[in-house]
Amino acid sequence: MKKVIVSVAALSAALVLSGCGRVVGSFIPPQTVSNPAGLEGKQLVASSPLTIEAVVGTVSYSTAGAPFDDITIPELPLNIKPTGLEFKTGFARVDVNGLCAKPQQVNLTVRRVKLEASDAANKATFDSGADRDLAAFTLTRKSEGVGTATYDVSAGTLNVTAPDAGTVVNFFTVLTSGGRNTASVEAKIRASQNELAGCTMAFTLKDVSVVLSNFQ
Repeated sequence: MKKVIVSVAALSAALVLSGCGRVVGSFIPPQTVSNPAGLEGKQLVASSPLTIEAVVGTVSYSTAGAPFDDITIPELPLNIKPTGLEFKTGFARVDVNGLCAKPQQVNLTVRRVKLEASDAANKATFDSGADRDLAAFTLTRKSEGVGTATYDVSAGTLNVTAPDAGTVVNFFTVLTSGGRNTASVEAKIRASQNELAGCTMAFTLKDVSVVLSNFQ
């Protein structure tokens, strides 16, 4: 990382008189911020039981009760900011709770994701848009008790990209300045097995990161 920053700074000094911020930005590789907002290991939890069709519901998590400090990003020359942002996460496990049947295997898709971040002065938000398949996972039952079951989750990553540069700059501003922040994640899910209707699901996040790119 340090080698990249030094080389970018040197290039910036060479080009600053000509105002070539866009050119300098093109040499900055994507920057990955691991575990933004301390989301690693947190759970997206259903606020109400899943409903049939096949089985659909919404799960969410908010840091509102535990605000976090601004994220430190390597210093960028010429006031350059990213115009691309991708949110990535996998799932360590899924917990199913309630008095529904709990099949051995469940096919699950994530259909829509909404992200929001705010500080005392600003708020940034983006929505993946109309319901559509964003990622698919296979859940395999690992253990079962009275009214509960834990599922392993197949390998894979949910990737959500911000829709435009303005949205990215808003998120970058909130997360890197303005003091203490809160963030929330909300996802619509659909499971293939109607037996899960009436239960709730909780998704434990893993390998959470934000990738900043397209610096200008």
